[in-house]
Amino acid sequence: MTATEQQLSEGADESSSWVKQDMVYIKTAIVLGVFTAIEVFTYFESVHKAPDWLLVITLSFLMVIKFFLVTAVFMHLRDDNAVFTKLMVLGLCIAWPVYFIMAFTFGFLPNWNPILKVLFLLVPPSITGSWLGFSFKGGTGSHH
Repeated sequence: MTATEQQLSEGADESSSWVKQDMVYIKTAIVLGVFTAIEVFTYFESVHKAPDWLLVITLSFLMVIKFFLVTAVFMHLRDDNAVFTKLMVLGLCIAWPVYFIMAFTFGFLPNWNPILKVLFLLVPPSITGSWLGFSFKGGTGSHH
């Protein structure tokens, strides 16, 4: 292989890695768009007639998933050291109960049973935190 052919093949490898990276962003944007469409659909009560508790749970989990997708892909958390992933998950697990304690305090879904409120405050962050914190390790921390 001549030097020119080697440079061309290296350039092709580099351009294909850019295409792969661009596809990650495009796929993420599509997923975020679909999730946003689901969120917008929840505002049309005349169409879905879903109970409030189902809407709250759906919107809450979509909020967490979208947050994590944005931080993992667009903020390059997936390429950083795993400790940053764990710190982000820890912050998310603290923010969830604080957000909903304030929401319940201001009368958001006041008819919920107090036991259901406590379960809603504690169970999702513990499941999400354990799953995201231990299954998504993040990168090695090496930057190219």
